[in-house]
Formats: sequence, C-alpha cells, structure tokens
Amino acid sequence: IISTLSTAAFALSMIVAGSAFAGASGKVDSVDNGGRAVTIAGKKVSLGNSSTKVTIGGKPAKRGDIKAGMNCTADVDSGRAKMVVCN
Repeated sequence: IISTLSTAAFALSMIVAGSAFAGASGKVDSVDNGGRAVTIAGKKVSLGNSSTKVTIGGKPAKRGDIKAGMNCTADVDSGRAKMVVCN
C-alpha cells in the first residue's frame, strides 16, 4: 500500500509542479531496444535497468513492460529517467 501511495503522490506532484517538471508526460509513442528508450509525447527518454523505477497501474514493473499507447509520466535527471509511472 505504501508503494502505491508513494507512486500516486509522485504522479500528483508532477502534475501540480507543472513547469518545474523535468521529464515527459503523455502517451507512449514508441518503445525501443527492449525499453531502454521510450518516446513519450514526442520526447525521447532513456531508461536504466536498475536506476529507473517503473510502475504500471501502481505495481512495480520492468522497463520492458512499457508498451506503446500507455499513458506515462517520466521524471528525468541528467538525461535518464529516475522514475516512470504508467497507468
């Protein structure tokens, strides 16, 4: 439950932060190289294997589980996503 709540809080904080948000949010246009790179709303985002936390529907997932058409929000730092939240 705590993980789900923290994921929901992260997603809400990204929406509230607005322009302070460094990343991408929207529909996943494409997934490349087994999820190592995804394009979200036209912005290409690099995902690490262990350095990027991925959740889908509030549950832990792997970068390879992200599929085109999902709605996701990625928090990006130094060119790599720290967290990707999809629903």
